[in-house]
Amino acid sequence: MQQASLPSASSAFHQFLNQRLNPIFKPMIKVFVLQLTDVQNNPDFLDSLLRLLPEAGRMRVKDRLNNTSKLQTVAGELLARYSVGQYLQSPLQEINLVFGEKGKPHIGNLTDVHFNISHSGHYVVCAVAPKEIGIDVERIRSVNLRIAERFFSPSEISDLMALDEEARMHYFITLWTIKESYLKAIGRGLTQHLNSFTIIRTGDSYLLTGNLEAEGYGIETRQLSPDYMMAVCAPLPFSPFDIRQITIDDITSIYR
Repeated sequence: MQQASLPSASSAFHQFLNQRLNPIFKPMIKVFVLQLTDVQNNPDFLDSLLRLLPEAGRMRVKDRLNNTSKLQTVAGELLARYSVGQYLQSPLQEINLVFGEKGKPHIGNLTDVHFNISHSGHYVVCAVAPKEIGIDVERIRSVNLRIAERFFSPSEISDLMALDEEARMHYFITLWTIKESYLKAIGRGLTQHLNSFTIIRTGDSYLLTGNLEAEGYGIETRQLSPDYMMAVCAPLPFSPFDIRQITIDDITSIYR
């Protein structure tokens, strides 16, 4: 493998800055954010959403253990279909979802369009791009920091422990969200160890280091609310992304 084919972390950061400062640069990554409510978490509402999915999608929901998980799964698939349609400016675009060996979904009947979804609590998010993409959303919460000893690199643990308790919890979730988004982007999920690469914070930005593959990806994070963190990961050159907040009515309206 020729190492020169992958940009270094420092050149990636300069690419990111140049893109941000270029007024004619148009984001190629679109992120759609759906916030569910407690009122929507009931069997009748779930059934009304299930009727909008094809048979294969309804079968995937049957394996979920409770209504909350089922609602997140249904909303995730509907959001993915809606987001791809909006990205292509074709709301009724037929989408054939195919699941890879590691469970990552992709579109079997379209080329050069990739998506990824994530959900946590009331949030369901979807990223769409012309290249491989990963997204993760997590609720900011107290965690057992001994988990970091198993899944974080030594330098990440050092950065984490240098913070006060409140900032430490926030940074732990940020690191975890970034790592998940990267592993989802490369399509391996947790089959690749989380400490096989290292996240470096540079001001308000983050760089992936530690191996050549990781250094070929860019990251951007957003805090969706005081309690939720989101990260998006894609191959370099990484383009800043647009975020669109949508409602469940936006999704269901295209089926009327």
